[in-house]
Amino acid sequence: MRAQMNVQGYNFIQESLSPIMGELYQALPMDPNPDGVETREYLYAQYVVNRKLTGLERLHLLSAISRRHTLDLFTLDPSFTLPNLRNHGTADYYSEMPLVFKKSRINLNISLRSIKSGIPLRAFDIMGNGGFLLSNYQEDFLENFTPGVDFVYYESESDLLQKIDYYLAHEDERRAIAKNGHDKVAEAHTYRDRVREMLSDLS
Repeated sequence: MRAQMNVQGYNFIQESLSPIMGELYQALPMDPNPDGVETREYLYAQYVVNRKLTGLERLHLLSAISRRHTLDLFTLDPSFTLPNLRNHGTADYYSEMPLVFKKSRINLNISLRSIKSGIPLRAFDIMGNGGFLLSNYQEDFLENFTPGVDFVYYESESDLLQKIDYYLAHEDERRAIAKNGHDKVAEAHTYRDRVREMLSDLS
């Protein structure tokens, strides 16, 4: 897990589990669906190790950021605390979250490590509401959005901290990127666009 935390854009957890599958199964017995295609390695990688890894990574990165900046966090855990962190609890998805995304100077997306492809819905939510998105690297972003134009991605902890410092100090550039991301989502990534795509695939 420590090694994986240093790598963005490629997940090697599943292929690393075979030598310890016996111990994992003893500690937490899980069996794949006999009618499915998942292996035990897949189950443990996606539902145990990658989820634990994501929690550790998010805590590590938020701790690093909070040592330099004030953070506003919206979470299901009202007891979570760090220095310089304001825990607001939950935000209603429809009435409050759009305002949070729009008014935040930087919206941080740290995807679940089990998400190997695709773009998280949260990223579309942020850009679609006119928020500035700073995300971990996911290759699929590059098929639809231009880094540094529509959104920004980070490749490491130091890169994340440097980009937070930079965009907090360059307001006009940050606002321009947020507007570009919003316009790109409004132009080509609405529910109507996705439904049209699905219908065209059926014909």
